[in-house]
Amino acid sequence: MKTIKFKNPGISNIKILLFCFLLGCNTILSSCEKDNVKNNQVQVSLQRVADSVYKEFDEKWNIEKSGVMLYITGPSGTFMASSNITPTPNPDTHFRIASISKTFTAAAIMRLQQDGLLSIDDTLGTYIINNPAYDIPYRSQITIKQLLQHRAGVFDVINNEIPDTVPAPYAGEKYVDYIRSQNESHTFTFDELVGINAEHQLSTSLPDTAFHYSNTGYNILGKIIEIVSGMTYSDYITEKFITPLGLTHTYSVWEGNDVTIRTPYINSHLYIDGNPGIETSEDNMSPHVSEGNIVSTAGDITKWIKLLLTGQAGVNSENVELMTEMQIADDAHGLYGLGLVFNDGIGYGHDGAHLSYVSTLRHNQETGITVLASANFIRIDPSDENDQSFFELAYGIRDACYAATRIYKD
Repeated sequence: MKTIKFKNPGISNIKILLFCFLLGCNTILSSCEKDNVKNNQVQVSLQRVADSVYKEFDEKWNIEKSGVMLYITGPSGTFMASSNITPTPNPDTHFRIASISKTFTAAAIMRLQQDGLLSIDDTLGTYIINNPAYDIPYRSQITIKQLLQHRAGVFDVINNEIPDTVPAPYAGEKYVDYIRSQNESHTFTFDELVGINAEHQLSTSLPDTAFHYSNTGYNILGKIIEIVSGMTYSDYITEKFITPLGLTHTYSVWEGNDVTIRTPYINSHLYIDGNPGIETSEDNMSPHVSEGNIVSTAGDITKWIKLLLTGQAGVNSENVELMTEMQIADDAHGLYGLGLVFNDGIGYGHDGAHLSYVSTLRHNQETGITVLASANFIRIDPSDENDQSFFELAYGIRDACYAATRIYKD
C-alpha cells in the first residue's frame, strides 16, 4: 500500500502563522481598547453635562428632590446619564412625555392619509358631521393640516383661561381646573373640551393667518382619528404603532382615575417660589388625550422618533416628508411642521411639559443621532407676573441636548 505523506509546513512557517494571528488579535484588542476609552470619555462628559445642568438650577431654585436625565443613541452606541434623580433611572424607567405625545397623533393622521382614509387638506367638517360640540368658529375653513400646524386659530381650552365675558361659572378660570376642583377623577372627553369653544364661540384667529399653539386643536385631531378609524385614539396608536414597533414600555392614558405611572417611574416635583417640592407624578391625564397623555421611557421614545423620521414606523417617507415641512411658529417653538419642531444641529422632534416633567426629544436624520433631555421638576413664582422660570428650564433642557450631541460627535 502506498503511503501518503503530508508536506511538513516547517517550524518557520508555523511561527509566521502564529505571529500573524497574534498581530490580528493585538489589532482587535487595540481597537477595542480605543473604543472603550472613547466610550468612557463620552459617558464621563455626558455625566458632567447632567451634573452641570442640575447644579445650575439647584443653585437658583433649591430643587433638592429633583434633577435631570440625558439619553443619546446613534451610530457610536447608546449612553445615559442622570443627576439627582432617585432612584437612578434606566432606559426602561417611565415618565410622562407630555406634548411629545403629539408626534403620535400627527403620525396617526398621516397613516390614515397614507391608507386613503382621509386627506389633510380636507376641513374638519368633512369627517365630523352633526355634532354640535364641533360647531366652532370657522369650522368650514379649518383643515386637518392647519390643526396639525397649530394654524387653525382654535382657542386652547387647556392652557388659557376662559374669558371673563363668557356667561359660565368657569369664566376667568381654566375649564379643566374648574371641573377638577369639583371632581378630581373626572374623565374628560374630546366632545366636552372642544364643546366649550363651540358653546361660547371662542377663537384665537382666522385659520391659517398665525401660529397659535392649541392643545384643543389636537383634541379635534383625536376625534377625527376615532371617527375615521372606528377605534378609540388609544387603541389606534397602540395597534398601529406601539405594539408593532415593540414599544413595550409606552402606553396611552385616558381614564380620569388612572393617575399612577407604571413602575419603575421617575417621580416629579413642583417648586413654588422657594417652597419645598410638591410631588406631582400622580395626575388625571384624561384632559390631555391626543396632545399630552402618553407615558413612555427614554429607550422607547428615542426608538419611536428615529423610526418615525426614517420612515420605519408605519408612516411612509412621502408622508414623513410632509411632516417635516416647516413654517415659522413663535419664539418658543421656532419652526413647526405637522406635529414636529426643528432645531438646526439636533434635528426634528418635539418638546413636552406637564406638571412636572420637561423634555426635549430630537432625531437628526443626517447624523443618525437621537437625543433626549428631561427634567423632573417645574418651578413657578405666582407673585411675579413676569416669571420666566419655566422658559429658563425649557431652554436649559434644550441646550443640554446640544451639549450631549457635541460630546457624542466629538
